[in-house]
Amino acid sequence: MAGRPKIVLVGGDGGRSGVPRHIEQLTEVLGPWADLTIISDLDRGGFGFAKEFRHIEIPGLATGLNPQNAYRAKAALSGALREIRPDLVWAHARMALPLSRSAMRGGGLGRLLVTYHGLPFGPGHGALRSAVSIGLEIAGLRTGPVQDLVFLTEEDRAGMPDWLVRDNRCHILPNSSVLGGADMPEPVRNGSRRLVMLTRDSRQKNLDHAARLFAFLPGDFRLDMHGMGTDSAELKRRFAAVLGAKSLERVQFVGPTEDVPSALAGADGLLVTSRYEGLSIAMIEAMEMGVPVFSTKVGGTQMIGRLHPLFGLITADLAQSAAMIDEMTAQFRSAPMDFAAQITAAWAQHFGPEEWTSKVNGLVRQVLEGRP
Repeated sequence: MAGRPKIVLVGGDGGRSGVPRHIEQLTEVLGPWADLTIISDLDRGGFGFAKEFRHIEIPGLATGLNPQNAYRAKAALSGALREIRPDLVWAHARMALPLSRSAMRGGGLGRLLVTYHGLPFGPGHGALRSAVSIGLEIAGLRTGPVQDLVFLTEEDRAGMPDWLVRDNRCHILPNSSVLGGADMPEPVRNGSRRLVMLTRDSRQKNLDHAARLFAFLPGDFRLDMHGMGTDSAELKRRFAAVLGAKSLERVQFVGPTEDVPSALAGADGLLVTSRYEGLSIAMIEAMEMGVPVFSTKVGGTQMIGRLHPLFGLITADLAQSAAMIDEMTAQFRSAPMDFAAQITAAWAQHFGPEEWTSKVNGLVRQVLEGRP
């Protein structure tokens, strides 16, 4: 394709989360050779990077249940795409996928590439939400031109039935991270063992489960919670109901943060208690920083579990899971620099930015040069 292609990256909620971070990383790779437009819901801190490009804010792109909001968002998205006339639209986030598919159904607006940041149905989503999502996928994948579908892991691709995918083209593109953790000084790990959550207060992240798990951990553990809603009075009330006033003193409700490296520096583990995920960027960031990861069984944990030297799976048995975290963090503390180096080496081999950049450029050029 001659000249600079016009690429539109469509996100969802404007808060700080994994999807905006993923899109930001894409802009760093694609920006040098493509004209980029970012479309999202109203920016609430997650899309500050988009100021360097054309950024269109459309209320209703965040996931919601109001059909009128979705209809208005679809109309606004259609108008924006008709004005831009892109060569490629790359949609991310739950609501952005069906709205982008609907907006492009008439054709003439370039190729459509969609990324599933975790399957939109299955365990953790609930029966009703799963049924609605499958219906949307049937409608989105069986009408209009062939699409290119991106999955973060092979396990997510395997979870998407072939009868649903049909003739659409499938690709695997894991997440990456670019914190620069290797450039930070090696922290001294002593005193209390510190777990970190990079999360938000939502049904998906299931922070009440984190409170119940923390109640089983020994008294030398502390928990630092970063992300949207983690500093709310309501979350503190829920934790207090589980932990009591004394144990609550060991929990820091930090709130939103932009300094992920400092949050993870010196940590003894990243804690994830989600009901569902795709391939958590937070887990990859923890690997970059040389930090153990403890997570419930969600999308991506099969992959992380194979690659991470100190990964622990949180099960329904909270006492057993707490014992696992206790033992694994003690093991980490026995040789923190050695273990951190092993973890970071695994990150560099599988999730480092150099290989990821090559994969992104190769994927996008392949889609642009393919048939509509």
